[in-house]
Amino acid sequence: MDEEFLNVFRGLSVVRVKLTLMEDNHIISSCLSGEKEAFEMLVKKYQAPLLHLAWRILGDKDEAKDVTQDAFVQTFSNLDRFDRTKSFKNWLYSITYKRCIDRKRKSRSHWNFVYRAARERPLYTRDSVHADRIEDSEIFFPALKKLSTKERVAIILKINDAYSASEIANVLGCAESTARVYLFNARKKLRKILQGKKHVLIF
Repeated sequence: MDEEFLNVFRGLSVVRVKLTLMEDNHIISSCLSGEKEAFEMLVKKYQAPLLHLAWRILGDKDEAKDVTQDAFVQTFSNLDRFDRTKSFKNWLYSITYKRCIDRKRKSRSHWNFVYRAARERPLYTRDSVHADRIEDSEIFFPALKKLSTKERVAIILKINDAYSASEIANVLGCAESTARVYLFNARKKLRKILQGKKHVLIF
């Protein structure tokens, strides 16, 4: 019975992905046809998760906003090159991730984000109680500092968007097996750091 339920759930997830793909492709077609308002729809749809990802990587709200804006500009400029058989959201995440890495290379003081971020409210709120109690807790910020950039991105995408290893690999531009290693190492490090902390769930 449980296996049957899981199969149904997986089927529904696939349907949702296909519907999102169709919806995004329709909007992209409108963009390429010259409808400026169409791209604004994509910005409104994906701005919050992209901003959240950038903030978690860079740790600075203003820089995260700049990077997100740059990512959308780059996306718009290369929209005609996008392969519509693939996930538009993954493509956006990948562009944003690369822009963040470029920004970090230009700034060597990015680790100061731990102390600034602990005093700021999250840019992107989610319905998940699990995520609210872990990723948005002050305890979690210092823990993120212990992870490599790719481990951090992998665990953020897993917590926020329930991304699979394959989807994370697409964003990071690595093999799926490598993405699994990033996730494994991130979980291992976080469990060790957060073990015994009050009001924190260990995932």
